[in-house]
Amino acid sequence: MTYMVREKNILMICYYYPPISDVGAKRSVAFSKYLAKHGWTPYVLSVRNPDRTYCNVGNDSAPTGVPVSYSYSIFNVYKLFGKMNGVLSRMLKPLRINLKRNYFYDIFCVPDHFFGWIPLTIITGLSLIKNHNIDMIYVSCTPFSSAAIGVALKLITKKPLIIDFRDPFTFEMQTRTAIPQYRKKIDVYYETAVLRKCDLFIVTTDETKKGYLDKYPFLKNKVHTIHNGFDSVWLDDATKGEQHDKFSIFYGGNLYLDQGRFSSFFEALALLKCENKIDRDSFQFLYNGGQHGVVNSMARKYGIEELVVTNDNIPFKDNLKMNLKSHLQLLRIAKPMISTKLYEGIALNIPFLATIPPGEVEEIIRRYSPSSYIVTEDSADMIAEAIEDAKRKYESRSIVNNRVAEFLEQFSRENLTLKLIKIMEENLNRHVA
Repeated sequence: MTYMVREKNILMICYYYPPISDVGAKRSVAFSKYLAKHGWTPYVLSVRNPDRTYCNVGNDSAPTGVPVSYSYSIFNVYKLFGKMNGVLSRMLKPLRINLKRNYFYDIFCVPDHFFGWIPLTIITGLSLIKNHNIDMIYVSCTPFSSAAIGVALKLITKKPLIIDFRDPFTFEMQTRTAIPQYRKKIDVYYETAVLRKCDLFIVTTDETKKGYLDKYPFLKNKVHTIHNGFDSVWLDDATKGEQHDKFSIFYGGNLYLDQGRFSSFFEALALLKCENKIDRDSFQFLYNGGQHGVVNSMARKYGIEELVVTNDNIPFKDNLKMNLKSHLQLLRIAKPMISTKLYEGIALNIPFLATIPPGEVEEIIRRYSPSSYIVTEDSADMIAEAIEDAKRKYESRSIVNNRVAEFLEQFSRENLTLKLIKIMEENLNRHVA
């Protein structure tokens, strides 16, 4: 007698999903693609009318064969509350009261300003669970409003719930933004309730996992690290060609300006210029991203405008091609998170100039990228020495390749999805037992 094994179905609640083109969508896209490849049917539920003042909507599409449903946000308040805060600030200015925060966000946007997506998404989610015999519910956060949707669906349907935090919520990050105590208490209450209700809690770094375990010991048997990784399909289009004639350092995207260490890089370039070790004919720093105005301002401040080339955001594929032609990739992080640039640079075989604090990222670079430079101190002199040494090593052809195959074995998004599948199936087996 032959028994048919039913393919497992998973509801994936992902606000950030194509056509949204922000980096937050890439993890969910990869999971949905490789879940479908390895015995699961993902049913994705995303937003029909994303907040365009906060999200980038492009021409990206879902992986072939992955069904996607959309629900509407009843209201998008980010722009509205921003304007209201501006009006309030002008009203209070004659009284010499300067608002340091947007208190409309703090008071009304619980857990965040995407809360208008919750009501209709719960209704649509219930319909999908009923119509497609869903086995598990997966929720990608941010936005953290999505977690409320997942908890509501779990309570109604009794289906196992996976919460995936791409970024920490209340876990203290290295930031200069002070959060009022009353709002911290609200956020901790919300986060605690969500984490107690979920069956599996996924985070993207081991440092984040440790932080959450220290804060919530009850997570011991359900928190797991699944790193962001790199989708090796991009390597098919990313062929290593000729490098720029000028020695080139590349950076694309968020500069993490609240993490410090930023001005030291420009100071280092100014030092090298003053010592006649780099000039416009032999060197360039290439930046693509929305903060090009800041980069240009820093270049003017240090008198190195001729060494810096900036562009606005460009498509991901074009960023990879520009990176491939460069000699070093500048890397910055916001602990405890790991920038996707780490995974891209190692997979593309580009050494780093990493101006980062010690920790998990440092360990990954040392293991897989032997010719990279790691500067853990806020030192322009050390950064300048690293750049000078890299130039010498390229000239002498003594740069050592990254350990790409070993890296992809651990950090390819397909293998990371297989790790997720193993965790999910173990959880399902416990539910059946």
